[in-house]
Formats: sequence, structure tokens, C-alpha cells
Amino acid sequence: MKHCCSAKTDLDELIGVEEADGFHYGPLCTAMKQGEELILEHAALLPQLMIAKLHCLEHGLLIAETGERIVPDDRFHLLLS
Repeated sequence: MKHCCSAKTDLDELIGVEEADGFHYGPLCTAMKQGEELILEHAALLPQLMIAKLHCLEHGLLIAETGERIVPDDRFHLLLS
């Protein structure tokens, strides 16, 4: 799975957002749950703090809106390109 980043990419875009009809998973959560490789294209445009947060989240995350804890499948990989 690929996702094209920009200087405006934020964690909500990658993790997901709560909307009126429920929580919509972003590419990071989707790849983690399905054990896919997530390639973040143009990752050089992301702030260093965002990259650091992504490296912390690749080991698992808690979605505050739903209380769901996502532990990545063993096949999940995050690549910054």
C-alpha cells in the first residue's frame, strides 16, 4: 500500500478520523491490521517530529476515539521513501 505525503500530512490523515458515521481508518491503521507494507512516498516533506512519532507508532497504537488497541501484524512494514 502506498500513501503520498505532503508538508501538510498529519497523524489524523495516517491513523484515521472519527466522522458522523463512525471511525474511518487511515492507511497506517489499515496496513497494520492487514499485515501490509505501507510506503510513505515523499516522506522527506514530513517534519522530523512527525517521523519520530511514526516510528513510535509502528509498534502499536491506541485509537482514543474507539478505545481500540491496534497491534501490528507480523507482516507489517513501514517504509519512508
